[in-house]
Amino acid sequence: MKLLLTSAGISNKTIEDELKKLLGKELNGLKVLFCTTASNYEGGDMSEWLIDDLQKLKSLGLKIDICDINGISKEKFLPRFEWADIFFFEGGNTQWLRKCIKNSGLEAHIPELLKTRIWIGASAGSCVLCPTVSNSCQDLFDENIDGYSTDGLNLVDFQFIPHLNNEGFPKIRFENLEKASKNLLEIDGKKLYIIDDNGAISVNDTTIKVVSEGKWYEI
Repeated sequence: MKLLLTSAGISNKTIEDELKKLLGKELNGLKVLFCTTASNYEGGDMSEWLIDDLQKLKSLGLKIDICDINGISKEKFLPRFEWADIFFFEGGNTQWLRKCIKNSGLEAHIPELLKTRIWIGASAGSCVLCPTVSNSCQDLFDENIDGYSTDGLNLVDFQFIPHLNNEGFPKIRFENLEKASKNLLEIDGKKLYIIDDNGAISVNDTTIKVVSEGKWYEI
């Protein structure tokens, strides 16, 4: 299974180069399913960086299909996932994205799809891969979590916190996360990676590594 958990998408050449290594080929001409479900929940200025991410993918020569799995039948969206070489799950509300992946029926197909494809997550699109999507660290984002399940897709055996030192997320600072992580580690014992908007975690089967041009921490 190949995954690229980013904070802010393909934000620099280091992350771009790691994506090429995971794929084992150049990016030009490859097909991307760009999932906007998490972003559509939030709306507002989410559209600005969503457009930035789209423009970046387009500049790399990728063919893009934009899809929101919420409200579309599995019969309609599954062929679009099968068409793609890459899944790019955009950021937004993590709990909403998790709910939609579960309720849409996509979740049951993810293991088979990822045998031959790569998942790139940006922010929520990365957090949803973790064991839980609501915990003492994740809750510092102040997302609406009422009535949502706390379990993630559990495709990785660690927790991921993006946007370190981002002005838009004032609680995502190392001192707050270090304190909150004590409770998280007691509950599930999972390793925690904290990444700023210039970094990512690369997962290639059992090989896990951080690729970054910025700051990051492992707890």
